[in-house]
Amino acid sequence: MPEIKTADHAVMFTQEGKIVWDDYVNHRQFALTDESLRIVRWFGVWRDLESIGARGSLDHAIASRLLEEGVLVEYGSEQHVREEQLTREWGRWGRGPEYQHFSARTTTDARFYSVIEDEMMSVNRALSDPPPSPWRTFDDAPVVPVSQSRPDDSAWIRPRLVDALHGRRSVRQFTQDAVPLEQLGIIAQLAVGAVEVIDHPALGQVALKTSPSAGARSPIELYVYSRNVEGLEEGLYHFAAHRGGFERIGAQVPASEMRAAVGDQPWLSECAALLVYTAVLERTSWRYASARAYRDILIEVGHVSQTVLVSASALGLGAVTATAVRDELLERMIGAEPAAEPVLGVTALGIPLGSPVPGISAESG
Repeated sequence: MPEIKTADHAVMFTQEGKIVWDDYVNHRQFALTDESLRIVRWFGVWRDLESIGARGSLDHAIASRLLEEGVLVEYGSEQHVREEQLTREWGRWGRGPEYQHFSARTTTDARFYSVIEDEMMSVNRALSDPPPSPWRTFDDAPVVPVSQSRPDDSAWIRPRLVDALHGRRSVRQFTQDAVPLEQLGIIAQLAVGAVEVIDHPALGQVALKTSPSAGARSPIELYVYSRNVEGLEEGLYHFAAHRGGFERIGAQVPASEMRAAVGDQPWLSECAALLVYTAVLERTSWRYASARAYRDILIEVGHVSQTVLVSASALGLGAVTATAVRDELLERMIGAEPAAEPVLGVTALGIPLGSPVPGISAESG
């Protein structure tokens, strides 16, 4: 008699009053009846198929159908072997990362649109549902202006790209010297500032930036906690490129709160400037309904943070990016709604211990 158990690698949720079984590995969903849900619960542990009822009974018929659809798994079957492999490879991380990955994984029958088709779909959508603004702003906040022009790198320590890349290191020891506001502005502008703004007849303003963004939606926003920046009072800021600088959105944060928010890591809580990356999800989800778009957002924050790191290296600043922070505390600190604009990571900036003054080349002393 075969032993049967409910499949491990699936989730259930409610939708419009129905219980939905989401087989995220194979991208299949089923609405479960009360009878099916009862049987799914019964087979939460390995049991004989006929433990639910004799052959020919309604419960046995439902269980057999659930077995055919992969909601139930037979011991030793090909599906059971695959589930065991998934558990070995992903089990330490729990169901969350596994669900995120496989629900966004494209399968053989995935359809891809041409550039023109994708563009026309967005244009048609915009007729009834205008896209969200590419700009996050705090209109009433005072702005500390920084240069918006293309920076002159002639005096940078590592102006050549290859030198900046080879010189990049994760720096966790900083001096107590202040970071110049000009340099913080350069990094912010290179990371999330607009290189070009296109006035699209249907989509409105589209900001093109140094980092690639799926559909040019640019969901990444940059916040800064200034602890020791020359020309910037200690406190919380949001970089608003379209307003030309840093919007002051919050006062000084107690040291104990900052330490807690960054996981008690002193190189993050005591650096001259802490950059916090968030994502305005609506910008991307407006254009892409597929769950795979969330991968694009995570990839994009990697692009943006790398731009920050390489720019810091070019300027002679020290930097380190981290994701091991307390998202909830940081979101509360900067006033970001986690359901709409979650925190994705941070970068610490400062003068690296034992380095020359940033922005002054070794040749010029």
